[in-house]
Amino acid sequence: MFDTARGAHLSQADVLILGAGMCGLAVASALGKHAIVIERESRPGGLVRTERFGDYWFDHVIHILYFPDEETERYMRSLVPDLVLCPPKAWVHAAGNRLRYPFQMHLAGLPREDIVRCLKDLARVSFETRSTLSANFEEMLLSTFGEGMCELFLFPYNRKVWKRPLTSLSAVGFQWTISPPVFGDVVRGALDETADYAAYNSNGWYPRPPEGAPLRGMEVVAASLASQASDLRLNHEVVGIDLDRHLVTCLHNEKEVTFSWRRELCNTLPLPALVRLCKQTPDPLLRAASRLRWNRVISVMFCIRGPRPNNCGHWEYFGDESLSFTRMVYMHPFDPLMAPADGWCLMAEITEPAEEERRPDAEVARLCREDLCRARLLPVDCEIIHQNVSWIDPAYVVFNHDRPAIVEQLNAFLNNYGVTTLGRYGEWDYSSVGRVLRDGRKWALSLLESVPVK
Repeated sequence: MFDTARGAHLSQADVLILGAGMCGLAVASALGKHAIVIERESRPGGLVRTERFGDYWFDHVIHILYFPDEETERYMRSLVPDLVLCPPKAWVHAAGNRLRYPFQMHLAGLPREDIVRCLKDLARVSFETRSTLSANFEEMLLSTFGEGMCELFLFPYNRKVWKRPLTSLSAVGFQWTISPPVFGDVVRGALDETADYAAYNSNGWYPRPPEGAPLRGMEVVAASLASQASDLRLNHEVVGIDLDRHLVTCLHNEKEVTFSWRRELCNTLPLPALVRLCKQTPDPLLRAASRLRWNRVISVMFCIRGPRPNNCGHWEYFGDESLSFTRMVYMHPFDPLMAPADGWCLMAEITEPAEEERRPDAEVARLCREDLCRARLLPVDCEIIHQNVSWIDPAYVVFNHDRPAIVEQLNAFLNNYGVTTLGRYGEWDYSSVGRVLRDGRKWALSLLESVPVK
């Protein structure tokens, strides 16, 4: 039977959840009083948070909510009544040209000679017989799209995103971002500039609270989900885990606090960090975990006074490797109230390997502003009145070749102790917000069904 009891020195629960990101909150929302959630930060939500500077609002990193199934959609829409349909419109800057996203479906924006080359190369890879699977990410891109599209955009953009040789990345793991093109559809998009092909996340939702609401942006979703958690402990940093004794030690207000689980430990913290915290992790597994790689993202947020740009879409991708940012995000198309009427929010995303030394915020912001002007993204009648730099680490799991084997080893070790890892970083994979919501609630509901409850 499920039971939760709070003592003076030891807090106990049948299920202990590490991390109050969207996955951890999804698990907690289903388990209710039967679980305790531990979170290092002072606010729940993980990466799904919104920062406010005066009357300007920025999501920590941009997310939209799209649902993998009807049950998840029904639950979340009932929980967050301010959700509205927000199919994102995006643009791609490739070799000096601006095209609608996804790039491969809107080739009409390219010069004629580039269109012809892209179609010829795509026909070659689409209709040839392949004898072997791609050995790495670079080969996979070439065999999927052909040389023309790769050289014009896909290679330079992905080099910017991953900051490592594309041959060093596995061909497996990128299904969430790479849509294999249908040749006929690509031809139609190359001939008709008005063709509009939806991206994988086109059926997206975003919260639009009424004017004067105390919270805006995607943190509305996180806060609504957090309200369903029965026992949420913020400002608790996990510093040690004893798997044999089912104990988790945290620092809270500079004091050690101990938690115990009776049935399950549900982890959503980054997998490499989790195994380093576990007292029982053997040295060979620690060495294996140290080979896992990831990239961080730097979000540079600009509060701008002046007329809002038209036809900017929700975001734009930049393949030019001389520009520091990979993407520019415009917040006002998501929600017009994210900025005052005489201004708008612009957020630049920069990726870099987490193993590199962090640069000073001022240097990152200066380079980004210079590139912003060089790319002519700041109209002459607009001015930046405030800027802020935010670091997201980890942000993107790097799909290096030995990742699957290492993750399998780590999960086998943890499963022996009754530890379940969920979410993007717990599973060390890519997961959308909608998917982690579905997976977290599904796991929790299955656990409830397997145990009698009074």
